[in-house]
Amino acid sequence: MHARNPENDVTIGEGGSVAAPAFGPPNVATFEDGRRNSTLADYEDLIKLTQLQDQLQVASYTTCEPHDVDQAVKHLEMISRSLTLTDKPVMSSNYGADRAKASLEMAGIVHDDPDLSEPYVIGLANSVPPRRWDARMAEGLMVHARHGQPIVVSPTVMSSASGPAPLAGTFALENANILFGITLAQLTNPGTPVVYGPQASNIDVRYGSFATAGPERALSISFTGQMGEFYDVPTRAGGGLTDSKTVDDQAGAESMWHLDVTTRSGVDFVIHAAGVLDSYSTVSPEKLVLDCERLRYLERYREGYDLSEDAFALDLIRETDPDDHFLNERHTLTHSKSEYLFPELYTRKSYDDWTDAGSKDGFEAAHERVVELLAEYERPELDPDVRQDLDAFVEEAKADIQS
Repeated sequence: MHARNPENDVTIGEGGSVAAPAFGPPNVATFEDGRRNSTLADYEDLIKLTQLQDQLQVASYTTCEPHDVDQAVKHLEMISRSLTLTDKPVMSSNYGADRAKASLEMAGIVHDDPDLSEPYVIGLANSVPPRRWDARMAEGLMVHARHGQPIVVSPTVMSSASGPAPLAGTFALENANILFGITLAQLTNPGTPVVYGPQASNIDVRYGSFATAGPERALSISFTGQMGEFYDVPTRAGGGLTDSKTVDDQAGAESMWHLDVTTRSGVDFVIHAAGVLDSYSTVSPEKLVLDCERLRYLERYREGYDLSEDAFALDLIRETDPDDHFLNERHTLTHSKSEYLFPELYTRKSYDDWTDAGSKDGFEAAHERVVELLAEYERPELDPDVRQDLDAFVEEAKADIQS
């Protein structure tokens, strides 16, 4: 996928995971306000945070669902902000032909490529399990396919509700939904880039609630990686998933575990990689930066360790007295900077130093980091004429819809 800034171009399906933050939550939860309906200002802040986090390579379309904007033109307001507040690749609206076309036209404007000769956006197409496709989703998928823009085919079968209780039956049903979407894309335009994206979850039958972060979800993620290998297509699954309602131990444990399983399963594209709370229904800017910290840990783990002669440091070990230490050695200072990850949010201070600094827990530390990042944010450069053309398109499209 091509970004406005070529340094941010990404390839999905050639090793490593490409990550995008939350997608679709109608609520936002912040350190100061708690949980509330999300706004367009929240959406802007989340796009800015995405721009500033190296662990997120793609900006989601609906990082949150703003409630303070006309729903008929919401997609125009959101896509235009995605394309201007970040110079990373962005996700597009797939809900109907008109919204998909508008997304692609706006991408063509900012990339000065109205014919869309390259993949600039990626859409997300959801079926309606058990065995139905909404006409608008199918139309959006076909619009993306006609223009050669990649599409993630991603049903969300809920075991015990829209799918059978056993995981095997749920996986079979998801596979059928996905293969239909992939086939439709290829019939529309052979060679359309597609991503195999099952998102199986289950219902907790005790409460009738959506469960996104149990061990069965981890098995679904593993299944996705294996099916991607079987069909030889890129995959989408997993993320920083949790059913917790707030930024607490449950949120951290569930998110870290599912991110770990996602990377170990070889998943290529990870939506909901950061920021998600409450079974997809809430996004938290503080959790977004905490999830990015978790992603940094996993990146470091995947790097492994150096086995060079210099790394073994056998000469230094021989030269050091049995009762001496290595703290003052130049070798130690040099390798400490390259060998070890230094967390930005997790504390390693002594108890006294931590107390003197205000006894802040992870949630408060994350809030302070969010405030710092938003203060540091600078809008990526965009040619004024291009911005004028984009704004003109948005205003004309809004007028047509609202007339």
